[in-house]
Amino acid sequence: MTTKTLIARSTWDWDLARDDLRNRATTASAGPIRVQAEPLLRRTASGALLQSVRVRAGRALTQAFVRSASGAEIPARVAAAPDGLRLLVGEVAAPETITVELPEVATGERIELVLAPVRHWDVHLVHHSHLDIGYTDPQGRVLAEHLSYLDSALDLIRETDDWPDDARFRWSVESLWSFEQWCANRPAAAVADMIDRVRQGRIELTAMPFNLHTETCSTDELHELLRIARDIRRRHGVDIRAAMQTDVPGAVGGLVDVLAENGVRYLSVAHNWAGRSVPHLTGGQDVPRLFWWRAPSGERVLVWSTDTPHGLAYMEGSVLGFDVSYDMVDDLLPAYLTALATRPYPYDGRAFGFPVPDAPLHRPPYPWDILHLRVQGRFGDNAPPRRIMAETVRRWNSEWAYPRLRLSHNEDFFTEAERRYSERLPSFTGSWNDWWADGIGSAARPLQLVRRAQAAVADAQTVSTIAGLRGAPGAATDTADARGVYLNASLFDEHTWGAADPWTHGDDHTHSGEEQWHWKYHTALAAHDDAERLLTRAVARLAGTLDGGAALYVVNPAAHARTGVVTAFVPESRIPIETPLSVADPRTGKSLPVEETPQLNPTHREAGRFLHIAVDDVPPLGVLRLDLVDAGPPTAAAPPPAGSVLENDELRVEVDLATAAIHSIIDKRTGAELVDPSGTFGFNAYVYDHYATAGGINHQSSKTEATANLALLGSRGTARPAALVDAGRTAVRQWLTYESVAPGADWVRTTLTLRPGTGVLEIENRIAKPATMAKESAFFAFPFAFPDPVLRIDATATVNGTDLPYVPGGAAHMQAVRHWIGLHADGFGAAWVTVDAPLVQLGAIAVPYAPFPVSTPSHEPGTIYSWVHNNLWDTNFPSRQAFEMTFRYRVTASPSDSPDTTSAFAARVAADATNPLAAVPAPASAPTGPIAAAGPAVTLSDDRVRLAGLTTPAPGQVLVRLRSVASAPVDCTITPGFPAGAAWTATYLGESRSALEIHDAKVTATVPAFGTTAVLLTFPTTEE
Repeated sequence: MTTKTLIARSTWDWDLARDDLRNRATTASAGPIRVQAEPLLRRTASGALLQSVRVRAGRALTQAFVRSASGAEIPARVAAAPDGLRLLVGEVAAPETITVELPEVATGERIELVLAPVRHWDVHLVHHSHLDIGYTDPQGRVLAEHLSYLDSALDLIRETDDWPDDARFRWSVESLWSFEQWCANRPAAAVADMIDRVRQGRIELTAMPFNLHTETCSTDELHELLRIARDIRRRHGVDIRAAMQTDVPGAVGGLVDVLAENGVRYLSVAHNWAGRSVPHLTGGQDVPRLFWWRAPSGERVLVWSTDTPHGLAYMEGSVLGFDVSYDMVDDLLPAYLTALATRPYPYDGRAFGFPVPDAPLHRPPYPWDILHLRVQGRFGDNAPPRRIMAETVRRWNSEWAYPRLRLSHNEDFFTEAERRYSERLPSFTGSWNDWWADGIGSAARPLQLVRRAQAAVADAQTVSTIAGLRGAPGAATDTADARGVYLNASLFDEHTWGAADPWTHGDDHTHSGEEQWHWKYHTALAAHDDAERLLTRAVARLAGTLDGGAALYVVNPAAHARTGVVTAFVPESRIPIETPLSVADPRTGKSLPVEETPQLNPTHREAGRFLHIAVDDVPPLGVLRLDLVDAGPPTAAAPPPAGSVLENDELRVEVDLATAAIHSIIDKRTGAELVDPSGTFGFNAYVYDHYATAGGINHQSSKTEATANLALLGSRGTARPAALVDAGRTAVRQWLTYESVAPGADWVRTTLTLRPGTGVLEIENRIAKPATMAKESAFFAFPFAFPDPVLRIDATATVNGTDLPYVPGGAAHMQAVRHWIGLHADGFGAAWVTVDAPLVQLGAIAVPYAPFPVSTPSHEPGTIYSWVHNNLWDTNFPSRQAFEMTFRYRVTASPSDSPDTTSAFAARVAADATNPLAAVPAPASAPTGPIAAAGPAVTLSDDRVRLAGLTTPAPGQVLVRLRSVASAPVDCTITPGFPAGAAWTATYLGESRSALEIHDAKVTATVPAFGTTAVLLTFPTTEE
């Protein structure tokens, strides 16, 4: 059954917002006449200030008298206004009661009001264009327009060079990538002119390349976003101290460290709640427009956050008419300032056509007399620069002393705000959970490709650096080429995931949904394919440094010794397929457990076979040689697991086929049961929700309000009883595979795997899903037997947690994680790892419409719901998706003395899943040598410090990128496996900061709490 949605208002009514401002600004009234005491001051020739009182009568008036409380007439000037008149009286220093007499009105109105002192406002108008790469037009058209905007900005700057300073045209480049593209496609003389204008303060460059979902970035990718800003600073000597993040309502806490490390002190945020957000229900009213955002490291940035109850914050200038006319600004700006200074929010949230659940908006009015106000050339995204901004400022300042308007930019505003109020501003720490994060579940397959690219590009740089330490040239080239992977990954993570109407098939404007999605999907494919090629190239470079013969090498890209399974492809060109093989570890001379599988698609892929080899103690950031030898007669196959139980020395796993879920996981080392038997759903149970809302309606999900009776939850289903379809046991693993029919899918197939000696359960859930416009979500439930655990959550460049602070006002019902969650309670810790699906809901499932009521029977703190896909959005994200793909998880447990220890344990398990051991074939022509192992390239002294990767910024350099999962600073000792000549603390991008001493061939660096740092080492090389 299809149910039509209930929509609060089918279109936005900006006039309603403007009328709301006028009504809020009314000080007194009589019948149809309204009087407003305006925050406007005009200076007389003698220097005195006159205060404005506006009378709105619906027609022009020419005469009025003002009297004091005693009845004495107060001198007043009368100025014309189209709907009444404006009275100018002497500025008051304290509240004063006055009476306005209107003799031209038939009833001879006498209106009493209180005239209060007004602020001497300084309003910084920041003129920019919000960059949606797509949405309003195909991406190529959008980017071409933004380059043209920079041409127009230069024209307008030249035209206003001789205007008063405040009115001279200024332009803020919201997204630095468009500026970089402009410089690459304009003559050198034009670029020189542009840079001169930047130095003059007429063009502002801000630090972020574009607006994006920061939680989808890897830690190193988030840092790489600032590379364009760094390169511009180096090339042109231009400091970039401010950043802008527009539209996306939230960001990871790690962004603070990344900005601060790159000299960015200020962040201008304009959150678009889009109706899908209720920040006032999660403490958002406690966050003022101006505040300090701190990282656990102690770094901080000064934030301006333009907000209304339901966003569209970067459109505020257009609501006030700055893109329309001076008269509209004259009408609305005073009312806006009055509302801002006297009410929690300047607008009633209903003004924007979104449902606002009843909630008290307890919040102090805006207290300061300096204001940041974004203005755009049109009321819309991707809007052009306009002359009208400068014309309005010039005329306004010729008429009014206050508020003083200035065409400004972010840094000017922040510098003055910091000077005036710095230590009087509140401070908040932690992540600012993104309300739009659910949208990333609308593209499960390309998101999986990007997550693989993020891991592969880091491994490629690490392997290449190891090859460089062994004398192979080219590591610096590989590091430079990695930037293209990061760019494509970031372009996918950029916040525009679909057209305004993503279900459409047109060739232009907002109806080019399919064309825009092709472009977007391509960035994910390009990132993935280029990262894999870069990793293959790095492996080949490393192979050139190794001894030959019938051997292969195992490379460990992690900074801890690894025991696990490495998969190697042995081509038929090296060893005939019919030749039986075994693998020996030359360190011991013993044969290793091996499982052999054929080429997956032998007709169309390389002839050969795969060897899956269980190997122990691969050195950290090192290389281990394994010898391929002729095998004897094949051994008899081991019997498969009995029934629906998997068991080895570490774990016992029991499956309940009736519910297609895991019934029990017992850690045999401790006797602990990991599965909560009373959970709402079984462990790894598939849950499918269908919603009673329609698709194909622009912003439909933003206009739909959920209710406590869960009427919008159309249906909920789980997988039908499963059939056991495969089971087996080899020297390397044992597994069970069961399959079921499930709602929202053609089938769901689960494979559970245990490997000897690891204590880890590997889960693979493969889903065949058809496309549908019906609104849907799918989850896998993981109810852990922890009644009230502390959760530590892997986030980009930081760690979140149920025991850690968040910036108030962020999403509470869901968040995106990188790869792991650690659950800690009573001296025990469990690790849950997700390789492919980042979205989670913790403890319960919410109906995904504001205000997000819980739809499960109770809150279960130990339950993780992995939200694998959805199509909830009706604009900006894909409205349907189809795929056949696998979602991979790992689960394990260990005794633990603290949440920090659990985090370190979970991070290590995740690294084994996301950055696996790599196989390097021995070169065919090189002689066989005696070396069995090489490495480690680097070792770390503290398990709470994780290696993000090694890179080679320049020949003879190794950059060690580090990340801490500890709640306090860690002094970590780094031991290079090569003769390091010098060491420095450095940025993640490789800029050296301060020298570090090398003692006994070791270097100690402090890694901040939940933060990142890097150490730059040098080594001798002959490479040019």
